[in-house]
Amino acid sequence: MGYENEHTLQVLLKKVYRRLDMDETVTEMEVKQAYTRVVGDFINRLTWNIRFVKGVLTVELASAALRQELFNRRTSLAEKINESLGRNAVKKIIFV
Repeated sequence: MGYENEHTLQVLLKKVYRRLDMDETVTEMEVKQAYTRVVGDFINRLTWNIRFVKGVLTVELASAALRQELFNRRTSLAEKINESLGRNAVKKIIFV
């Protein structure tokens, strides 16, 4: 049985970060989660590091071929991530 005031830890952390004026931290978490959802499990397993700073999503990948493929699709990936977030957070994606 659930309670009316039941919250997930993620929701509570977002609220705390916002109260502490750490909106960029919340946005970074949301962008990283959206990237993971958009690219799927296979590509996510080949992703080493994800950083998001001032509208730029930087993703380190294990495969040069995958890096090139995602580079060619970077505009549509950014659109899908932003659509998933409900706002235009990602301005540019860099694959390294």
